[in-house]
Amino acid sequence: MAETKKINLKEKLLKIQAEMKVPKDLYNSFGKYKYRNAESIMEAFKPLGKKYGAILVITDDIVLIQERFYVETTATLFDVESDEKIEVKAKARESETKKGMDDSQVTGATSSYARKYALNGLFLLDDTKDADSDEYAKETNKRNNSTNKSNTQSPNDESNAELISTKKEIITYCTKLGGTKNEKLMVALKKIVPSGNPNGIKDVGKAKELLETLKTLKPIEQ
Repeated sequence: MAETKKINLKEKLLKIQAEMKVPKDLYNSFGKYKYRNAESIMEAFKPLGKKYGAILVITDDIVLIQERFYVETTATLFDVESDEKIEVKAKARESETKKGMDDSQVTGATSSYARKYALNGLFLLDDTKDADSDEYAKETNKRNNSTNKSNTQSPNDESNAELISTKKEIITYCTKLGGTKNEKLMVALKKIVPSGNPNGIKDVGKAKELLETLKTLKPIEQ
């Protein structure tokens, strides 16, 4: 009986890329186009992973880049027959505010976005005109409409402006203190907002309280 020739991970990925079919089975009624999501891609991978002896692992990290928080997704393909692995990363920036969504939902939506594009890169899936889900597109339209409103301020508008200004100061301090690598910083953040993302703070008083706390901390040694 002839022995089956073993192939390396790059060859396995080449075959998976050639055989993977992920139809755009979801519809964006706002943009009027079809799209696929990360879950669709992962389901399409499962039979091919089993067929070629490959495992897909997806992880998320929160990274601070130039005073803004991003979700960085790493899609890693492992070979079950060796120590080989292939990684592709993708980042998506969290919005400062999203009406109707708490901070954990904002992070979750951003994670889904980053995961899809990491998987697209790994499996060479074309996603032209597939920028966002239905919900994301509607939210973008709301933000654009809000920006185009008149500049007449109410007391609530002033409060929101103060909150945004304070959060910008907080993010500046986060950068100076070493970001997510500073454990004391993250502890202080999570006392105010569980996700550890200052963009999720909704109350001016809590934002000011956090800012004062951050001013007492020291940067980590590089």
